[in-house]
Amino acid sequence: MLKALLTILFSLILYVANAQHMIDTFRLYFDLNVAPLNKNTEKKIDLLIYNDKIINGSSVMVIGYADYLGSEAYNKNLSMQRAKNVRDYLVKYGISAGDIKVCLGKGEVHRKDTTDKEGNPIDRKVDIVVNNKVNSSEKIFTKGNGHNSSKGLSSGTGSSSRNKKDTLGLANKQKGTGADIKELTKLKEGQTLLLKNVYFPPGSHVIKPESYETIEKLVKILADNPKIKISIEGHVCCIHDVPDALDIDTNELLLSLNRAKAIFHYLVDKGINENRLQYVGFGRQHPIVYFEKNEEDADRNRRVEIRIVSVN
Repeated sequence: MLKALLTILFSLILYVANAQHMIDTFRLYFDLNVAPLNKNTEKKIDLLIYNDKIINGSSVMVIGYADYLGSEAYNKNLSMQRAKNVRDYLVKYGISAGDIKVCLGKGEVHRKDTTDKEGNPIDRKVDIVVNNKVNSSEKIFTKGNGHNSSKGLSSGTGSSSRNKKDTLGLANKQKGTGADIKELTKLKEGQTLLLKNVYFPPGSHVIKPESYETIEKLVKILADNPKIKISIEGHVCCIHDVPDALDIDTNELLLSLNRAKAIFHYLVDKGINENRLQYVGFGRQHPIVYFEKNEEDADRNRRVEIRIVSVN
């Protein structure tokens, strides 16, 4: 009898330990009288999603604020617009709208000392409050993946969390060479160059605006060197049992291919003859790091490369 009671007690302790509510608050700051997100704010949200700080199945609250400058009605509206913009960005890039339980603007943050004519920058903010329920008994580890994932957590587009790390591509980080795009003209046939500073939203093949500077440099190099022919090659990381990661724009397991294709179309639209270009998606066929042990390894595998096909 005592043994049975101890077994039950031990099971209860394990259940309580395994089923935890992890509440985190992430703070985003805004400029004076500004409601839209800027590039830095967007990148911070991208990283929160990418690093599983905000996941589907969580309970999320988005709460906007303003400082004491302006009228009560103005600050209330401004804080609400800030909150809505954050909510919309979260939903656009994969967080289920149903998981965002609260979206509100609380207006001015009331403080005793409100004499500074410049206002208080730390009160121009939006708080993302995330309540993650983690059940460690549901944790799985995918061999060769390097990441723990939770069962049953999907983006609502048919992707499982087992390949989620692939779909959340951010900056393409360089190999150890650190070569600049200008080095493309020095490469020989068959050699590759990492296309750095090219960004995509999580799980999407749509090129983010901050990538255009790098791609425009590629356009100029190709325009100035009309004999160069290239292959645009997309790679992802961390997937298992699927050929490529999920593209939430098309609901296809073709993320690496579609990202390479997006750059191809951009170059063609800029006047580069498509006969000089080809594109391919390799999925995870050619990892730089075979077993990803951390985010740095994953970022090295998640990339777009330019391969020289011909220089004559």
